[in-house]
Amino acid sequence: MMREAAQVIFLVLFLTHVVYAQDISIIDAEAQFSDMKPDLGAVFMKIENRGSDDSIIGARVSIPGVIAELHDVKDGAMVKIDRIFLPGERTVELKKGSLHIMLFNLPIEVKEGDEFTLTLILEKAGKKDVKVRFQKSHMHHH
Repeated sequence: MMREAAQVIFLVLFLTHVVYAQDISIIDAEAQFSDMKPDLGAVFMKIENRGSDDSIIGARVSIPGVIAELHDVKDGAMVKIDRIFLPGERTVELKKGSLHIMLFNLPIEVKEGDEFTLTLILEKAGKKDVKVRFQKSHMHHH
């Protein structure tokens, strides 16, 4: 009886720490082209996490050949990072001069108004697909 109770308690505790993709909401996702190089772009958005702590550990895009990397800006320089931490019950903003997702090898055919799917790879919640559209405004700091 005690063993069964312990198993139930363990399961309850374990399940309360699970993060589901539906706990993650994406707000105002957009991509912008670099002014410096036409084959570079960046993705900005707000990420609302209504679950427990999680992290973005990677990203993929539906445009063939395009590489997506997690980036931050430290001391005025852009740096590649391994993860973007998403604390539970908080919103994290990916924006210019801060956390963002960098896009490399954009084909010349990609234009303003084009839409693609960005797949966020979350450490605990799995994959989250986001529709992203290229916007008119440009990035100035890259």
